[in-house]
Amino acid sequence: MGKFLFRLRLFMQNRYGTDPLYYALMVLFLILLALHFAFVRITVVGRVFNVLSWIVLIYAFYRVFSRNIERRSRENQAFMRLLGRAGSANVTNPFENMSFGNIQKPEADKKYIKCPKCKATLRVPRQKGKHTVRCPRCDNRFQIRIFFGEKNK
Repeated sequence: MGKFLFRLRLFMQNRYGTDPLYYALMVLFLILLALHFAFVRITVVGRVFNVLSWIVLIYAFYRVFSRNIERRSRENQAFMRLLGRAGSANVTNPFENMSFGNIQKPEADKKYIKCPKCKATLRVPRQKGKHTVRCPRCDNRFQIRIFFGEKNK
């Protein structure tokens, strides 16, 4: 079991993971699925709810496994703002006190690259110019060039 969890953690590294929008999408999926079963006798309506539920489920898992962390974070922030506006002053945010793991904001001063030899993801400072990078996993040295970022001091 330990090897499986290690591989799962390795797979999920640099992926977005779950957030309040994911949980809301899962609730929406369950509601649409229940509506599908409720209208299964009316084939057209039942099929519409079935297709909608699968679209919502696929989108939820797409967000979990996405590597575009910044965009997924913006989507979640827009959802949270929508939740805040939709509720009245007496209603509190249902996701306010929930913990959703350690979702980290991407660092703007870092760049993520892949080692050409072992395909490990490396984090390097975002500084303009040519740099020699050493992969800690395979000890491979290779050159990279960063076009946008701070100038070397």
